[in-house]
Amino acid sequence: MQREFRILEVRRGSVLVQPLDAVKEECLRVARATTYIENEVIIAEPLSDRSGVSSQWEVIAARVDPSFIDGGAPKVVPCGNEEAGTECRFAEYVSSEEEEDFEDALEALRSGDHVTAARLLRAFIRRFPYHIDSYHHLGIIETDRGRRGRALKYFEMGYRIGLRSVSEGFSGTLPWIHLENRPFLRAAHGYGLALELQRRHLDAVDVYERILAWNPNDNQGVRYLLPSLYLQARAPQKARATLERHGADGMNLYTRCLLEIQDGRRREALRWLCRALSYNLYLPRMVLAGKKVSHHEATCTVVVGSEHEAGQYLRENGGWLRKPPRDFLQRLMAMKPFVRRLDRATTLKVALDSVASLPPGETRSATVDELYAIFDEDHIPAILEECRDAW
Repeated sequence: MQREFRILEVRRGSVLVQPLDAVKEECLRVARATTYIENEVIIAEPLSDRSGVSSQWEVIAARVDPSFIDGGAPKVVPCGNEEAGTECRFAEYVSSEEEEDFEDALEALRSGDHVTAARLLRAFIRRFPYHIDSYHHLGIIETDRGRRGRALKYFEMGYRIGLRSVSEGFSGTLPWIHLENRPFLRAAHGYGLALELQRRHLDAVDVYERILAWNPNDNQGVRYLLPSLYLQARAPQKARATLERHGADGMNLYTRCLLEIQDGRRREALRWLCRALSYNLYLPRMVLAGKKVSHHEATCTVVVGSEHEAGQYLRENGGWLRKPPRDFLQRLMAMKPFVRRLDRATTLKVALDSVASLPPGETRSATVDELYAIFDEDHIPAILEECRDAW
């Protein structure tokens, strides 16, 4: 007979659970026990051996559902002054004395002792099952260990606990400036990134759009992630609307260029390409070479304006490797004035990146000015004229 349980503790080969229809705790032997997390809800049924005695349980289904956790979720309260308007914050859930145990776990994490940090955090969750920040940090630990499925569950648990605190009709904001809001916003961001890794693009978009509604200042930069996600979900018009609503900058300048190419607006695409080249020079030749970065490289920290940044963007935006954008770039690269501009800009960029070849001071400053002038707004009309025969 199938029964539902809430997991209290995960052990090797078994889970300590509380039946949803009873009070007494039980220990269930289950396969792959360490794939589950604390407070996850499972549906399981006993497996009988030849003697008819149940010694093992089979998990039929599992879900992240904090509604069965004992007690109440943290409350969200108004910030309490007229200047704050609709601003809200999470009320204190754990006392400062009790929080010291959580800080011990963070200290172990900072020192690189993931095993101790995870053990302390799981023990803390047993005492305070609604502690969003503990789930967030366990998600980080599992991500670092390469256990993406388990990491997603921890991030999702923190996120869904926060959703229980924010009622259906909630119309306020949860600004980053209030420290109490950051654990929830971080857990939501971690959940969105974990969804991206599983290629659940529209689910990630939903999380990011909610983060923007709660924290319009977007201290976490989620608006930069939305256009590419919409493109991967084959929703180009939503990608365009997002860029127009939040503005295009950084590598999203290339995303806007790609949208113009897909819509057949090549002169407008060239305008956006020039703006994108003022930010990062490397993508066009990487596209024509079919060059991408490996998944491992894509998870590393990248330098703004670098070839690595262009490679990571290209890995996440396969639309650039399709025929229309490649044809667009090939036609441009047949225009000698355009190629001369790109070659000059690349030479200056290499010089700037090499401390040995370019001294600091006025020489460096002049080189920066020359580099950013090559594709700036003042030169776009001339570039359009130079490339008028490209199509």
